[in-house]
Amino acid sequence: MSDSRFEDLVSAHGRGVMDVALRVLGDADLANDVYQEVFLAIWRRWEKYDDQLNWGAYLYRVTIRKAMELAKRRRPMPATTDGHEPPSTGADPGMALRFDELQQELTKSLARLPKRQADVFVLSRIEGLDHAAIAEILDCSRNTVRVSLHRAIRQLARDLNGYLS
Repeated sequence: MSDSRFEDLVSAHGRGVMDVALRVLGDADLANDVYQEVFLAIWRRWEKYDDQLNWGAYLYRVTIRKAMELAKRRRPMPATTDGHEPPSTGADPGMALRFDELQQELTKSLARLPKRQADVFVLSRIEGLDHAAIAEILDCSRNTVRVSLHRAIRQLARDLNGYLS
């Protein structure tokens, strides 16, 4: 594989890597760190990769793993999982504070989940992918996706119960 092929890879998939990292972490600077880590790790082993590799699926897995590792180390706030923006600065200060606390607790809870469950939750609820796409990305069955998602949601609900009442 040549250097120009690596540049093509970054051009084709760089925005997607950044988007996934940003949705997982909710912070542009941290997402940029993940972006750099992902492509640096690939560059270091560039000659070992197969030309037939499904880069889209591979990059999803690597990006989510690295973002979750960073979340465990730094505990930043994630992007919202329901597509809504955080409360505006004009919102009730108590509600904004509660929302910030909820985001921080969600990040902590995601970081404590088993890897498969965290990956499935992020791909399903943050990325909006269906079970078939997640199964392909994670190289597992749809049933494994369903069970992992169910367990992740159940655990997150337990962890966040005090924030949701």
